[in-house]
Amino acid sequence: MNLLQLSLTLLGLTWCLGSLTALATLLTWRERAATAPARRRRLLAVVLPAAALLLGSLLWTLLHVMLLWGPGAATVAAR
Repeated sequence: MNLLQLSLTLLGLTWCLGSLTALATLLTWRERAATAPARRRRLLAVVLPAAALLLGSLLWTLLHVMLLWGPGAATVAAR
């Protein structure tokens, strides 16, 4: 374990927490629409595309954090 691995892990976890917070904010914003058609419009136009991007970045980050702690990854991260 070196300082670079630890700092990249903390950065990745911070990114994941931020993504989850943004997703929760989007879902709350959708529910606060006044009418059902407005909620549907918000869902289709904003929430679903943004959720796909946020969840994709979350999975990408978690994958790379796991790869960072794999065997031999410390030498790759130090390059």
